[in-house]
Amino acid sequence: MSEENVKIVRQLLDAAEREDVPAALDCLDSGLEWVPLRAATEGAYHGHKGYEKFVADTNEAFEVFEPHFELRDLGERVLAWGTIHVRGSGSGVEMDVPVGGIFDFRGGRIARWQDFGSKEKALEAAGLSE
Repeated sequence: MSEENVKIVRQLLDAAEREDVPAALDCLDSGLEWVPLRAATEGAYHGHKGYEKFVADTNEAFEVFEPHFELRDLGERVLAWGTIHVRGSGSGVEMDVPVGGIFDFRGGRIARWQDFGSKEKALEAAGLSE
């Protein structure tokens, strides 16, 4: 099953890159909990409507939002780490933001994503080390 989970994450990332929200939703459980780093101040996003709001919020805040992830199969979970290249909508400031998170699955779909801000913190959250 785990190889299938990595494939589902890749499908989600491909859909997001194409800005194909319906295809992204096909990868997501209807009870989704989406916890990007900004959830610390803005709260998590829930369900398909929550994911759509995440996309809308992201498009409003950033002219460019390009995730570049490496993936590691953790069995029932997938570790993702890398950077997200962003350019702010108002400021035009560009930067690469480190990312490291875990995708959890339910019934063959992504049920939860949480970004911990780095590969090391995500590994720690998963109870693993390099």
